[in-house]
Amino acid sequence: MLTNAQWMLSLVSLAIVEPTTVEIRSVTKALRLLDALGEQPGTLGVSELARQLEIDKSSVSRMLRTLEVAGYVEQDPVSQRYSLGLRMGILGHKALRRMDLRTAARSFLDALAEATGECSHIAILADQRAFYIDQAAPARGVIVDAPIGTLAPVYCTALGKSLLAFQPQSVQDDIIAGIQFEPYTRRTITDAEALRRHLATVQAAGVAFDDEEFSIGVRCLAAPIFRYDGNVCGAIGVSGPSPRVTDARLQEWEVLVKSMARDLSGRLGWEPSAEPAPAAKDTRKVKEARGSDI
Repeated sequence: MLTNAQWMLSLVSLAIVEPTTVEIRSVTKALRLLDALGEQPGTLGVSELARQLEIDKSSVSRMLRTLEVAGYVEQDPVSQRYSLGLRMGILGHKALRRMDLRTAARSFLDALAEATGECSHIAILADQRAFYIDQAAPARGVIVDAPIGTLAPVYCTALGKSLLAFQPQSVQDDIIAGIQFEPYTRRTITDAEALRRHLATVQAAGVAFDDEEFSIGVRCLAAPIFRYDGNVCGAIGVSGPSPRVTDARLQEWEVLVKSMARDLSGRLGWEPSAEPAPAAKDTRKVKEARGSDI
């Protein structure tokens, strides 16, 4: 997850065409100052900042005045202490909104495919279905291929259930109301109430499973990806042929996939306090997370 100062650095670097050494040092000091203010839940005075950054007080005062005029810091009129300004929040919000999920997820997909030896996927919610926007294949072996652009049901795929389980309740209810359940296999969930019970289990576990519910001979697991505002914006998962994807491997992958989903969410600006539904411990049994409705 990028700091506020790093967001500013990316913007400042665009504005400087031919920077000199002095200009770079000045920007670096200002960014360190912004980072220090960002890490402090309250306010900081000039002396505290100078001591923490090991910069003389007069330089800190000049930087603060400049940043205050631009709106990047604010000074409390009573205490004379400083905090980050509204402009920093506006720029951070804009930068986060422009973060491309597919680009951010690429390294995670590659790492997941390499670690598991199976195909990894990422999907978003589109037209009330799971829309596959990218995938990564292992170096060798038979894989489960889900081409980019695939639209899959949300009620019987691991990616789809991860996307659906963490939607706001009103959105989830609307999507479920519009589902025309089709029994793709004998394990497919085929009614709304069973799906709701299953989604509650997915939400508690923080991971979803597809135990041959969409395709016979294919097992999958996936976890939700959250963006900066705590809302789910995608799901990342792995799938493979059932003979290779044993319960033991699913238990191993559960920890890995949840960890990668968490790290990817952090890259998109998510923080644990923003998560709408807490995940259960990783020791939860695989079959419990799959639910008893299938």
